[in-house]
Amino acid sequence: MSDRQAAPRGGRKLRSDTLRNRRRLFEAVRELAREAPDELTMQAVASRAEIGPATAYRYYSSLDEVLAAYVLSVVEELNEFTTESTAQGRPLFDATVDKWLDLLVEHGPALVQLRSRRGYLERLHNGNEIIETMRKAWSEPVLALLGDLELPTKMLEHALFLNNMIYDPREVLDLMNETSLSRREIVTRLTEAFCGALRGWARVG
Repeated sequence: MSDRQAAPRGGRKLRSDTLRNRRRLFEAVRELAREAPDELTMQAVASRAEIGPATAYRYYSSLDEVLAAYVLSVVEELNEFTTESTAQGRPLFDATVDKWLDLLVEHGPALVQLRSRRGYLERLHNGNEIIETMRKAWSEPVLALLGDLELPTKMLEHALFLNNMIYDPREVLDLMNETSLSRREIVTRLTEAFCGALRGWARVG
């Protein structure tokens, strides 16, 4: 994760020690989520990061806030990838899926720690920063896929809703960890399922 991704929303440049400490907290979250997810607490994260609890709480008021910042940084990396990609059409969508799986392999155990009682569309309409960034990251690839399938672009929001369901980190990791399917088989099956869902959604109007 880049230091730029850890910067505050206002764009104010952070001190080097602040950047370093936030990076350590993120690294601690990633390690603990993979090694001992049931022991993931603010105190454990601060201890693994070798930062005093008071200092950690100065940056983030709760574990959920740390996790949200972590997830946002990962989604921003996906958004940066799609923004900079020169691919078009179906290859853009396929490349985005591959990048998403790369990110899940590296960060997945931490991503699934942050859960919301609210659905995707409600959070999108309420301006949730993570969901809004996900929308930015996936919109062009999904539009490219809709074009490839000759489906109406007006169904983009519903297509993003289906995309969020099918490529959910928890479920993708479950396939990776609990089946004998290769990564390529997982990608192929999920994408075919997504295409089928899009066709079915469009078919019923």
